[in-house]
Amino acid sequence: MHYVAVLYERTHQSRSMAPADITLRGYTLPTWADSEWPRLPVYALAYAFCPTSRDIYLEWVENKERPPTWERYQGRVIDELYKLIHLKCQEYASHTPPRSFDLYAHLTSIQDQILDEAKSCHRHALERVITPLIRRQIQAFDQGLKKIVRFEAEITSAFMDFEIAKLQSATPNRIFSEYFDFNTNFPLRAKNQGFTLPATPDFVFRHEVVGDIKSNHWQTFFEYTVVAYALAYEEHTHRDMNYGAILHVQLLRSRRVPAHYEADIIYIDDSKRSRFLAIRNRKLQIVADRIDPGKPDNDSGCAGCSFYSECWDGANG
Repeated sequence: MHYVAVLYERTHQSRSMAPADITLRGYTLPTWADSEWPRLPVYALAYAFCPTSRDIYLEWVENKERPPTWERYQGRVIDELYKLIHLKCQEYASHTPPRSFDLYAHLTSIQDQILDEAKSCHRHALERVITPLIRRQIQAFDQGLKKIVRFEAEITSAFMDFEIAKLQSATPNRIFSEYFDFNTNFPLRAKNQGFTLPATPDFVFRHEVVGDIKSNHWQTFFEYTVVAYALAYEEHTHRDMNYGAILHVQLLRSRRVPAHYEADIIYIDDSKRSRFLAIRNRKLQIVADRIDPGKPDNDSGCAGCSFYSECWDGANG
């Protein structure tokens, strides 16, 4: 997650040149509908995998359970791990004086503790998806998680040491609070947007960037999640939110660090907002009308869908 802080500093000039002409704000948009209309979680509204949105109908009208997967388990553990790393850094910076401050040594010394804590939160989810094949993949996944800890420790400690070296009166706590100002528990009330309560982004950075962590294969619709959270933030706080961070992370055997090839801070302009709102409206209408939109014409884009078998296997195909 602290990689976003570095990315934020590197993109300062381009962000300062972005136009402030956004009109579709969460605090000015009309209410989706009255209190009797359905609300859905942000992930359901932003995940534009199915071209007909039949997955929404199956899950929220027919109440079919979205099957657990190994990929979803990995994503949840990675999300939890980033938040724990931030918390451990924050705790260490708050009580350690400059003369003994060694964040890298501290994080690496408690690495196993952090990993166990991140995985224990989702142990039940792992039990539901475990197979002999997945059991053989667990060790590789654990090695990938260690890459995240090491990389976050490296970039955070390097930045902290740089600031401590040049600022005579600075304390680690003040430096960390200023440069790594992440809030990882920011529940948002955005009922007017059609979201269930609360809508909670993975992080909010400096009240300038709303962020989401993605660890599966890159999809163009990932940006819809940060658009949704920006609208929710604006409705909840009545403050502008112009930027969204997508922290895309891949754990590749060919790299000793997590790959962030697609990670970016994006400007959430009216074009992105209007595209998301059109998708949101269609999905909420499907649930309100309780009418099956039908499956796609073919299954060419359905590989990986949680409800593939509902549309294409056996009698359902």
